[in-house]
Amino acid sequence: MQRLLFSFFVLTIASIPSVAQSDIRKVDFKNFTYPVRCISETPTKVTVKDSEFSKETQQDGYVDRFLFNVFDIAYGDLNGDRRDEAIVLAVCNTGGTGNFSEGFVYSIKSGKPALIARIPGGDRAYGGLRSTKVEDSLLVVESNDVGPEGGACCPEIIVTTKYRLAASGITSVGTPSRRPIYPSERVAFDTGTSGKTFTRTIPADEGKRFVVGARAGQILTVSIDTDKASLRLLEEAEPKFGINNFLVKLPKNGNYTIEVQNNSNAALSVTINLKIQ
Repeated sequence: MQRLLFSFFVLTIASIPSVAQSDIRKVDFKNFTYPVRCISETPTKVTVKDSEFSKETQQDGYVDRFLFNVFDIAYGDLNGDRRDEAIVLAVCNTGGTGNFSEGFVYSIKSGKPALIARIPGGDRAYGGLRSTKVEDSLLVVESNDVGPEGGACCPEIIVTTKYRLAASGITSVGTPSRRPIYPSERVAFDTGTSGKTFTRTIPADEGKRFVVGARAGQILTVSIDTDKASLRLLEEAEPKFGINNFLVKLPKNGNYTIEVQNNSNAALSVTINLKIQ
């Protein structure tokens, strides 16, 4: 009798149909399989766990490394059906210095997440993706640009591009806008003073540059009030760094640029203290 009841229970459970997925937000994109193109033009399936996948393969005389990381996930209705799509940004490294980003747009079709569009990316400063969001049914993507004098390591411009979802994927809308990652501000001291303290809000993963004029032999001292930001002097000199500060004897007359970088993932209020003696 118990055996018959058990068999009936198993058959009943097996006969219940699987529940189709209807909400894209319930899909776990941090533990998901992606058709990745950073390895080759033919999509390669890569499964991330906690947003990451890594693999090392011993080759003849070297180790072949592959890293893939999901770093941004956003949601919004892109086609006006009152159901959200998911936008996923990821970056991969195939063992060299390049970090190649790509984006994926998913929707629910037949109860499963389906890839409906790809977002073009690039390598670091050369078109590398930064962030994404949905505004007024448009996909808004921020990417890097190298600027007039930069290199692949160091983007200088943020390019904001808007896309509309179409049957064949996404199409750009309007002209992309551009803004500096490190906007510059000249700092002037009040008459009779040798320094200035001020506060600025810096967006996540961006920075600001502050320009001061000084003479050769003077000592420039700079400090900030947080360890979530970092300091850098752009001109050639030999600064001595402490905790959230540096001082440097200036080698020549002219302008000096202090860069404050927000290393956090949220906007940051930073108080900067500059002194020249």
